[in-house]
Amino acid sequence: MERVVLMDEVAKASRIVLTRCSKEERAFSTPQAARRITILSKRMSESKIRKDVCSAQQCPSDSPPFSTDHSDILTWDPNAAEKELLKRTWSDDFEFLYQLGTNIYSYIFETHPKAKELFPFLLIYGDKWKESKEFRSQALKFVQTLSQAIKNLYHMDNLPPLLYAIGERHCIYAHRGFVPEHWDIFLDAMEVSLAAHIASLSGLDEKQKAEATATWRILSLYVIAHMKRGYMDGLRKMKKSRKYKC
Repeated sequence: MERVVLMDEVAKASRIVLTRCSKEERAFSTPQAARRITILSKRMSESKIRKDVCSAQQCPSDSPPFSTDHSDILTWDPNAAEKELLKRTWSDDFEFLYQLGTNIYSYIFETHPKAKELFPFLLIYGDKWKESKEFRSQALKFVQTLSQAIKNLYHMDNLPPLLYAIGERHCIYAHRGFVPEHWDIFLDAMEVSLAAHIASLSGLDEKQKAEATATWRILSLYVIAHMKRGYMDGLRKMKKSRKYKC
């Protein structure tokens, strides 16, 4: 049975273990096996919703496949140490936010070039897209979501509605080829960019850096899970109403 286990620091910080379903697990009636089957069923349901909506919107035929489900990270209450690490490794300074946003989108466009098609306003600038005011605005939008997460560390119940609404708004981009897999692409970009930022900090020792990186991974999973949930519900509403807006 193949298992994907987060690093020791992540396990201690989050007590979350991500396990892939196997035939052996499905053969036994256990809570763990039942949960795996539920997740697989949800993925199949998401795929059908996406197919139905795209059929009406004429989405690109080469849209990426569906991604791993992160719905099991919908609830998280960071402890005092985790909150302190997140605050110590974050800044609301404009230059920091802009650079982090730039790093996130640069990673996305370098590793998934077709993702740039989701932002047609950047294509007109060619290789100079980073210098455009549109990109600067886009780069700041995403990291401002993370900034809101940090501001609400002591009021975590405020975050789900905010993140859900952001995700729901993204369903109008389905006609451009935006699919749930893109949330995972953003997640990867967040993790890589934040890990690089944390590694550059001189005020933390190696243990603290590892713990901070692990904690940011959990927060990133939490953020993406809620935005993806809003996105999928948005697709369902669009399917139900049949009022597709570009």
